[in-house]
Amino acid sequence: PKPTAPRGTWPTGGSCAMGCGNSKPPEAASPEQGGHPSQPPSHQQPVVPAPQASPATVRSDKVIVPRSFRLLDELEKGQKCERASHLSWGLAYDDDITLTTWNGTIFGPIDTAFDNRIYSLVIVTGPSYPDVLPEVRFTAGINMTCVEPDGQVKPAWGVLGNWKREYTIETVLDALRREMCSPNNRHLQQPDTAPPAGNG
Repeated sequence: PKPTAPRGTWPTGGSCAMGCGNSKPPEAASPEQGGHPSQPPSHQQPVVPAPQASPATVRSDKVIVPRSFRLLDELEKGQKCERASHLSWGLAYDDDITLTTWNGTIFGPIDTAFDNRIYSLVIVTGPSYPDVLPEVRFTAGINMTCVEPDGQVKPAWGVLGNWKREYTIETVLDALRREMCSPNNRHLQQPDTAPPAGNG
């Protein structure tokens, strides 16, 4: 009978039946065949790139000051007069533990139609402030392009329309005073409802 190659040998072309010559050396059995590879796999584990931080993740890494702390800081600045010139603000009610309703005051800039007048405002900082802009309203009549006939400052105007969390009540009052000096407003005829500024 014709001899057969012993188990474990792999005859190739040009080799003898007994595995001599250029026969290919035996390979280790695969794990599926019950064997164990003699060498670790040559391929490496794929490198998974680190996930990019989303905007929400980036924001979560920052220190977000709670609403109450933020408003207490604004109140302290108003009480200590750490503010821009010709502006003032404070709580409308001393017992307002929610820090929601505020009074603001703007002294009209000189050489404008608002000169020598004091303008009072009500500012409402809702439960989502400072992430959401406040409501701002003049208590007396005023003629400005950014103010509705009822005294409400238009939400789409200036700093309100481009509201950022970093903005404060002082930011709004200062921007309104600057708006009084703008070419669109400085010479507008004003109603006689705003009280005059006191002398001395």
